Amino acid sequence: MRPLAGLIAALALAACGGEKDAALDTAAAADAAPAAAVAATCEPRLTITGQCGNADPAQFLRINAQAPKLADQCVWRTQEVGVSDTLALLFRAQDCSGAGWVPNVYSYVQGYVKYRMDGTPDDQAMFILEIIPVADGETPEQTAMKTLDKAPEDQRARCATRPVSRPVVAGTTFELAPSAELASEMDANSGGEPWDACGPNGVTMNAVQFWEGRNGYALFHMLGQDDTQWDPASFTFYRKGADGTWGKAG
Repeated sequence: MRPLAGLIAALALAACGGEKDAALDTAAAADAAPAAAVAATCEPRLTITGQCGNADPAQFLRINAQAPKLADQCVWRTQEVGVSDTLALLFRAQDCSGAGWVPNVYSYVQGYVKYRMDGTPDDQAMFILEIIPVADGETPEQTAMKTLDKAPEDQRARCATRPVSRPVVAGTTFELAPSAELASEMDANSGGEPWDACGPNGVTMNAVQFWEGRNGYALFHMLGQDDTQWDPASFTFYRKGADGTWGKAG
């Protein structure tokens, strides 16, 4: 009887072990599935910072969750431009290729982030953001005032910064605007037509543009007249550390 009993016990143990191994394999597969899904949505990784291209909100200081989709088939993707060897700017923008739209190409040139449709000559690119470092001991507003050297000379002393409510962004918003006297003068001389004041970084009645104050930077947003494919709230600087890894820098 003992051999039979031993055989039964051995078979029972084998069965239990098989069930346990199967259960472990199932659990491991379940754990691996989400990781594989995340890895799949990461592709392609960005060439400069190595970040995922899936527009994960955690990549940015802030996003505008209410930003409108331009078409049902549009999806948010992470974009990056290199500002220097150790500084990059990440933001999210809509990829509407699923709707048959030509993809946008983003680049950084001499202080400006710009975009163009893929295949369009670079000299036809449109500027969307100007990046100006803020000097030590200076405020973003003081940095913005320096751009008045590009304004008509008779306007420079009659322009100043003032807080303004603009689309959701990560920093504080303000504009470089004319005094009440200058605005009244512009109204009187425009013949009812839209006018601009305080230079290219000032105000215009033809488009939405404004300043954003950040820690160490003054950003000038140029949104144009229509909803944009990029999210102005998402602009986030990344800096390369001594160990070669990139991390958020504000």
